[in-house]
Amino acid sequence: MYNVSNAFHQAVAQGKPQMAMLIFPDAVFTNPDINVDNGIEFGDYFNTNEDVSIGMAPSNELRFSLFNDARLLNNYEFGDFLATVGVLISTETYTTNANCRCTTSVATYTGHNTTPYLRRGGVGVSSPASFPVKSILGYDGKVWAFSADGTQFKVYRDSDGADITSGETVNAFMQDKAMKWAGGGYNYNKSTRILDIWKNRKHETYEFCPFGYFTADRPNVPDVIQIDFSCNDYMIKFDKDMPTAEDLGVTYPITIGELFVKMCEYVDVQYATSTFINSTATITKEPDEFMNTTMRQVMQWIAEAAASILRFNRDGILVFDWIRSTNLSLNEGDYSDFGPYWYETKQIDALYNRTTSDGSDLIVGTGDNAYLIQDNPLLKGVN
Repeated sequence: MYNVSNAFHQAVAQGKPQMAMLIFPDAVFTNPDINVDNGIEFGDYFNTNEDVSIGMAPSNELRFSLFNDARLLNNYEFGDFLATVGVLISTETYTTNANCRCTTSVATYTGHNTTPYLRRGGVGVSSPASFPVKSILGYDGKVWAFSADGTQFKVYRDSDGADITSGETVNAFMQDKAMKWAGGGYNYNKSTRILDIWKNRKHETYEFCPFGYFTADRPNVPDVIQIDFSCNDYMIKFDKDMPTAEDLGVTYPITIGELFVKMCEYVDVQYATSTFINSTATITKEPDEFMNTTMRQVMQWIAEAAASILRFNRDGILVFDWIRSTNLSLNEGDYSDFGPYWYETKQIDALYNRTTSDGSDLIVGTGDNAYLIQDNPLLKGVN
């Protein structure tokens, strides 16, 4: 579940226009670029076993198709991106004599046909554009000003209006998109997940709810009219061979929590905490099992030791998670398709930590409905 405003819920229930948005570091794809008629399929997984199980590291999935009629994506590399969907929560009119306008959390920018071509708070910026500004984009602390055809641009730091164009590039796809944006201003606030659009003297506000962060591999055959994608969230970054201790930058003995942190740093993902059940348990030497396994399998062993599952939340953060009461209720305006998991089990009142190689059992609790952890190399000898 992800918290959104009451305005979001009401807009969905009222059937207001919705917008999908895929945000890459150097490109953004919206409804005109996505085959929304075929839909965007999102799989949000928690426990893929038929019974309740700890020690899992599931990966959410996202499937969609992008149009490539103009072949502008033939050489695009794709990669990591944020997938999110929004709904129109408010509309109002405005008046202006400018070509375009855009209001960020810091200032209002306007584009003009006469010098100064870009104005911040009504005053020309210190390093003005040399072309009439026809569209403006505000995102992540930067403001982009584009010419009519999108091939000319200037980039400014939103906080003070300083010119930071040097080193910035715009790919062919975004040049084409900027041309289609002519007459409009767009500002997306990452913290509030609000997109404001000013165009044709109409100000529209969309609120977004993220699906999560995913990785899109460059297709083997990109020169097609439509490119189909099946993407996984950042858990896929652990689908590689477990590196050696030297490559991982660790020395033994090491705690399970320290190993967890080093593995996250190795694949460059963020984590919510390094303190969890058994995080202080010590691994005295590198387990032999690390020689022929993946990082994801080791993450599953860590999750099992923590009596949890590991998953990436909608903000792209790796978290230890488990079934819990949310005190949330759903109605017909909250979802379009919903398949709940249903488990029924007796209270677990004991734990067996079993190592089959030496026949040892470490037992916690004295009940008759025990959960079995078997051959977890991180828990060998842990009492």
